[in-house]
Amino acid sequence: MDILVDPAHRDPTQSDLYIVRGLLRCGADPMIPARTAGGTRGYACPDRTCDRFLNAEEIEQQVWRRYVQLNADAADIVSRDRRRSALLAVLARVTVGSSLADVDYDWRD
Repeated sequence: MDILVDPAHRDPTQSDLYIVRGLLRCGADPMIPARTAGGTRGYACPDRTCDRFLNAEEIEQQVWRRYVQLNADAADIVSRDRRRSALLAVLARVTVGSSLADVDYDWRD
């Protein structure tokens, strides 16, 4: 699968399509916004020896669901375009193991 760094995440005039950007880790490496050659939006490991690619919709929904489980009252008032800010306020990092079932959340105090 050809994976390309997604230049759209750098454009401050566009809405931030990558709500967990800067939070996701593949081991110690921060995952970067990327797209497949077919246009699938995701996050990729920057280590060229690792072919890890996470579908953005899947991991973002999973992280948001976990946020909602722990912050149900706050989640009700957070609009979709403010989700990134809400997550950055409470999460230090999200480390993904060998699968999406193996996710470790490091919450801020």
